[in-house]
Amino acid sequence: MKTMDDLMLMSDEQKAERVVKNIEQMRENSQEMRMWRNIPLARESVELFQSIHDDEAASGIAMACGAIVEQLPEYDVPRMVLGILRYELQLLQCAGEQEPEHYPTERDVKDDIQRLEDYIDTAHVSDAAFMERYQRHLKADPIQRTPEWETLYYDVEQECDRRLGDTPRGMGFCFAYWSTLREVLAERGIEWQSPHELNPRVMFD
Repeated sequence: MKTMDDLMLMSDEQKAERVVKNIEQMRENSQEMRMWRNIPLARESVELFQSIHDDEAASGIAMACGAIVEQLPEYDVPRMVLGILRYELQLLQCAGEQEPEHYPTERDVKDDIQRLEDYIDTAHVSDAAFMERYQRHLKADPIQRTPEWETLYYDVEQECDRRLGDTPRGMGFCFAYWSTLREVLAERGIEWQSPHELNPRVMFD
């Protein structure tokens, strides 16, 4: 397995190829309902991109950043996603004139940044205000907006995945997952309520 130092010694073309493979793997992980596995792949990809100093590549890298963000559980790791979005915005501004049909516009990225900034700003934006402002309808446990949640998320999801093993990820899987997640969090001293508990009138499958 190559270390980050090894990867940094690669050519810009090799780095780009590595990121393409990472994004392909991220999409596979997402299809398997294991988006948590995408976190280290995303970090590696952004580090590789940031080591490429080619202004002409800015628009392409921005598009790749957008593809990376799509494969991340943004409301579980909002601070990480914010970092990528801010980098994407810098790239778009560096690239200058854009083709909206191919790339997100600066306005689109700024809107996403504002939304996630509001999400983590629990001191000024209540859960109810956030839901109304961004037309979200399902309540979530308030702890999910905290830095603590983001810090624990990868390790907690990894443990949940281990315990769930080969449990089919089809109809009804959410209940097995939520039960396991509650147990893992409780072992870390965290009380958590599932979407089913917080949204009793909603049917989940």
